[in-house]
Amino acid sequence: MHVGWLTYLYQFIVGGIFFAAGVIYVIKSGSANLKLSEDRKWVIALIVGYFGLATVFAVWTILAIHS
Repeated sequence: MHVGWLTYLYQFIVGGIFFAAGVIYVIKSGSANLKLSEDRKWVIALIVGYFGLATVFAVWTILAIHS
């Protein structure tokens, strides 16, 4: 494995754990009610944004390694 992947994996695994913990905390504390469509849209947007960013960084890492 190329060393460029280690930073990617660290960022999105460790960061993902904190991200997931934050989202779970917000939902469990009642700050986001998933029964409300507006709150559900925001939570989905956050999750899609996280995976979208992970995808963009993965492509960026692939391009950097192969150039």
